[in-house]
Amino acid sequence: MDSGTSSGSRSGAPNSIMSRSGFPEDTTRGGSSINRKASTNERTNGISRSSNQIGVPRSGHRGVQGGNRSGVSGNRSGVLDMRGGISTTDKERSDFPSSGRPSSGRHASSRRPGASRSGTDRSSGAHSGTDRRSAPSSGTRRGSASGSGRSSALSSTRSTYSDTLESEISQSAEFSEVPKPSRLIEPTEILEQNHEKDFEKVYEINLHATDLTAISNLEKFTKVRVLDLSCNFIEKIENLEPNSDLRELKLYDNRLRVVERLRGCKELSILQLQHNKIRQIGKGLSGLSKLKHLRIDCNRLLKLEAAELSCCSQLTTLDISFNLLDNVSALNYLPHLEELLAAGNRLRSVDLSRCKRLQEVDLSHNKLTDISGLRGLPNLQIVNLGTNQLASLKGLGKSRSIQEIHAAENKLTELSYFPTNFPKLEILNITASCIEDFDEVYQLEELSELAELFIAGNPFSDPDGPHGHYMAEIQVILPNLEILDGAHVKRAAQKGAPLMRPMSASTIISVRQVEAQIKSSDSEMKNLESSILKKFDSLREMYETLPERPLSPLTSENSMDGQRKTRSRARIQDARKFAAENF
Repeated sequence: MDSGTSSGSRSGAPNSIMSRSGFPEDTTRGGSSINRKASTNERTNGISRSSNQIGVPRSGHRGVQGGNRSGVSGNRSGVLDMRGGISTTDKERSDFPSSGRPSSGRHASSRRPGASRSGTDRSSGAHSGTDRRSAPSSGTRRGSASGSGRSSALSSTRSTYSDTLESEISQSAEFSEVPKPSRLIEPTEILEQNHEKDFEKVYEINLHATDLTAISNLEKFTKVRVLDLSCNFIEKIENLEPNSDLRELKLYDNRLRVVERLRGCKELSILQLQHNKIRQIGKGLSGLSKLKHLRIDCNRLLKLEAAELSCCSQLTTLDISFNLLDNVSALNYLPHLEELLAAGNRLRSVDLSRCKRLQEVDLSHNKLTDISGLRGLPNLQIVNLGTNQLASLKGLGKSRSIQEIHAAENKLTELSYFPTNFPKLEILNITASCIEDFDEVYQLEELSELAELFIAGNPFSDPDGPHGHYMAEIQVILPNLEILDGAHVKRAAQKGAPLMRPMSASTIISVRQVEAQIKSSDSEMKNLESSILKKFDSLREMYETLPERPLSPLTSENSMDGQRKTRSRARIQDARKFAAENF
């Protein structure tokens, strides 16, 4: 399986199984059916959403991928969807509204690290600060939701992801991978790669996609802080005890089945384990009290236990997307959690009532019918509930902090409660829902800060219906919109000259005072210039009176003895005589 990470929205975003937006991709890596070398050329790594913490590079943007929170971002430069047979790029994916967050035209470059907004390049090492929505810092816009036809064509493929993954787990073929010849790295190779001669001066090791089969020969690099072992064939985590100063560890897209032997990495802040075959965390994270960013998405987790996560109480970003989870209540033991990505699981309800610092949550592509567990979170800003089975969003309660709601492909039928429950809403995506009555759109008039609306694919928008030209009607109802269904709204040009406010008496006096000061300054400058010219003229005249040749030294025709020369009268006479001869 192929994956990669990048700077921007979530670090280490994988290119296989499922992208963050929810699109399924290739899930197999066995045999020679996939050119591993070619696919790894598209990968980049890193953690972005900004953070000033040691070892944390976020995303902008909110990050891990904030307000300078560190995050995780992903760079999917070009991905081949093996199931759908469609080659898509990030730009094309941003046109799909159902996956959750459309990419906004007006804020396309902002937000998360990564983690994601997640997102943590978020390509930082242990020494960099992430740029969170990158993390994002808050207030960034997501993108447009267009191309509903393509979205619906792929929705069935996405919805079968969990079932497909479960069937793969049950097949014994998963254990019949083609064995790889043993490949180890030599310390001298690492020194040469870093252009160093001293093991103690190597702080970052990049062994991405080098066909390694085991972790070895790293014991001499005791100062290393960033270690990239991604996209290899490693089956066990081992031999990292000497690397006690490690801050960031990338082990995504390997053959790991167990999280183990990390107790010695007490300084570890960022851990990436996505795209492996991990079924449970167990005690693998015990001792990692400084861990802040964890990616374990696209694995085979069946459940999360409180004891597995309670040791990581400082965790701020967690990605558990595209596993087989049906309960995430154990996350209530993470009091500092700010960003949670749990898309593509089997959740029917969710309880995160104790995660009071949560700012962003992605629960898209689940089977949710109850979201009351998200009620009362004071810092929640972004909620992604796309592709679930929700008939209403009233379960979120009243929240003045929520700025973005992505609820495409649900069963919503009314919008009357939105102004009361979400008065600060800026972005709303309810594409492909069940809104039949166009009058529901009028309920959004009271959302004064609503800037982006994605509402295509609802029954009232039928081209042959009475509101076939609904976009023009919505622009009249919501004149403050900037983006509607991914298109920038054109403002009507103002006719005639702009109105000018009359100047008040106090303003006129102020203007006159300024004019007087300017004239006074000009007069002083002219006087100064005249004075300088006069002084230069005086110096020039004095210079012209000087003799062209140097004067001869003082002499006397009559020699005198030393006693006479010491007398004042004699010296005065000599001076007068010299002046008479030369002037």
